[in-house]
Amino acid sequence: MGFTLIELMIVVAVLGILASIALPSYKSYVTKSRAQAATSDLVGMSLALENTFQKTLSYPSAYATETTIPALTANRTASTGLNDFSGWSPAQSSYFSYSVLTTSASFTVKATGNGSGMGSGCVLTLTNENLRTAPADGSCGLTSW
Repeated sequence: MGFTLIELMIVVAVLGILASIALPSYKSYVTKSRAQAATSDLVGMSLALENTFQKTLSYPSAYATETTIPALTANRTASTGLNDFSGWSPAQSSYFSYSVLTTSASFTVKATGNGSGMGSGCVLTLTNENLRTAPADGSCGLTSW
C-alpha cells in the first residue's frame, strides 16, 4: 500500500494553499500582539511619571526634549539622569524603542517600532491626558488602543 505521485502532489498543493492563508494571518496576529504589549509598556512608563507627579506636583524636568529611555535598567541610573524609570522594564524592547517628553504639567511617552519585526512606521503614544494614538494605516496591527 503506497501513495501515488498524484496523491502526493495533491497533498503538497493543499498544504501550500493552507500555508499561504495561515502565514499572513499569523504574522498579523504577532504584529498586533507585540503592539498591544508595547501599549502596556507605555502605561507602565506613564505610571512612573505619575508617581513622580504625586510626590512633587510636577513631572520630571529632565525630559524637556524627547529622550530615549534605555531598555536595560542598569543604563537608567542617577548618573545618567534617567532614574525616574528605574522600576520600569519594557516587555517589547526587542521590537520597540521608548522615549519621553515632559513639561512640568504634561508628558508624552512614545513607542516606536525599531524595524526588527515591527516597522518604523509603528508609533504609539500616550499623554498625561490619557490620549492614546496609533497609526491610522494599521502598521501596528491596530488603529486605536
